[in-house]
Amino acid sequence: MTLRTRGVVLLLSAVGLGACGGSTEEPSSLPPESSGVIASAVVPPCTGTNAWATMGHDGRRSFTSDGCAWHPLTKLWEFAPTAGAGRSVQGVERAVADTDGVYLAWNSNPNYVGSGGSPALEKIAPATGASVWSVDRQLNDNRGHWPSFFAYEKLVGGGVYEARDGVVRNDDGIRTWSKQFGANYYSGGTTPYAEYEQANNDSWGQSLSDGTRLWVYNQLHYHGPKLGLRSFDKRGNLLLELNTYGYYGGTRVFPQHQWDTAEDRLGSIATDNGFIYLAAIYNFQCSTNCSATEPRPFASGLFGWDLATGTPRWPRVALEPASNISVAGNRIYLLERDLATGTVTFNIRNAGYNGASLFRSPPFPSSQITGYQAPVLVGGRAIIAVQESSGPNAGTVLYSFDALSGGTPLTAALPGVYDVIVPYYGRDLLDFSTTPFAGKRSTSIAAASGTKDASGASVPTLVITSRTGLHVVAVSTLATLWIATKLALVGTADGGSLRDPVIVKDRVYVVDRNKVYALGL
Repeated sequence: MTLRTRGVVLLLSAVGLGACGGSTEEPSSLPPESSGVIASAVVPPCTGTNAWATMGHDGRRSFTSDGCAWHPLTKLWEFAPTAGAGRSVQGVERAVADTDGVYLAWNSNPNYVGSGGSPALEKIAPATGASVWSVDRQLNDNRGHWPSFFAYEKLVGGGVYEARDGVVRNDDGIRTWSKQFGANYYSGGTTPYAEYEQANNDSWGQSLSDGTRLWVYNQLHYHGPKLGLRSFDKRGNLLLELNTYGYYGGTRVFPQHQWDTAEDRLGSIATDNGFIYLAAIYNFQCSTNCSATEPRPFASGLFGWDLATGTPRWPRVALEPASNISVAGNRIYLLERDLATGTVTFNIRNAGYNGASLFRSPPFPSSQITGYQAPVLVGGRAIIAVQESSGPNAGTVLYSFDALSGGTPLTAALPGVYDVIVPYYGRDLLDFSTTPFAGKRSTSIAAASGTKDASGASVPTLVITSRTGLHVVAVSTLATLWIATKLALVGTADGGSLRDPVIVKDRVYVVDRNKVYALGL
């Protein structure tokens, strides 16, 4: 086994949520490699090969890969999308990846002035950084949601279906593109067509595969599918519709269809153990023909259903989610906001029993801003980040809770490190001005559970992206192992913060506004 070594900087300090445990801290002025307390860092071969298949890696939204993330990371290649004739690149969004390809979602110009862009997709070869195929179908109102992998079946003639692998975009419609060749072109035309078009317009939101079905959520009822959650089989057939509201394409009946605005301002879905869960912040507004006695279709909160039947697991849990959700077995992890006080807490809820609270942390200090990334689940821990606005630790603070009991968190400060909590410009993620960089979709922390020490023992690591650059952090102690500025790592300070890290095998992929970067040893 060949080992590569590198210095590791370990600096200890203390910071906390009330009275909390030990922590790790680093000065904001540290260069990519610094002198200090030096320990040996070794790199055995990486054996993990799982795909980063959706937002948060998997349907649980664990944000944890079986791949490896060690240091020093270097740029292996960079890729900037190029638009076709008469088209223009509006910005890079984010990527999902496997060992065969990096699938980059980017924003192209829309088909009318003032809309939110057009959802483009590109496959890039992991070994070379070269484009394999590109799909840029002129649409409108792109909102920059994460793509998802989905294994589907395609009719190839004579009643015979062929198993294929696809990439789903749920932005201005629901489309499944072939991972192998991208788009279909018919009769010598230039318009790219998807393998399946489950909705041809006006659907936006999260998506995931439970291994059997494709789940997509539409956050806004407009001129397309109803607001709500729906599942499709491998042949594109609709299976279930849950928490749906809408009238477009049918007859509008008053007063039940009086809600001119029907949206979910979060729309977070996750699945595990045979159930799917939704954390929703509903907004129903009426402007004309309004009846004061007509109830709103749904109230905000936490929902759960059986994957196969759509049977509710329990009645709605009334709460205001302050983050996306992650799930492990019968535990649901999220931040919650108290609407009376505005305070935010970390919560573990019992998915097996009425969504009841198993643990609620003390409120985070008022000087700390929380983000919308779901808690990262790795090594028996649930990890979140906040942005501290004052004091000696102004910057980023990490909290690591026991994933079973919660308890007193381990904490670590990254002073001077900003935009780990991605600005989201207010709570309305459907605002076109945030596209494609809306904070409720952007992430900054990815975990690598496959990282090992010289003896082969597991030493999971975190990759944390920010305006500053990139950190590699030990999961067990939250000790910073390595730091690189963006300029030192990728050769430019342009393009804004690094964000949306994904880990596949021994590769780390990150993006900024202009490019996707492949990082490795």
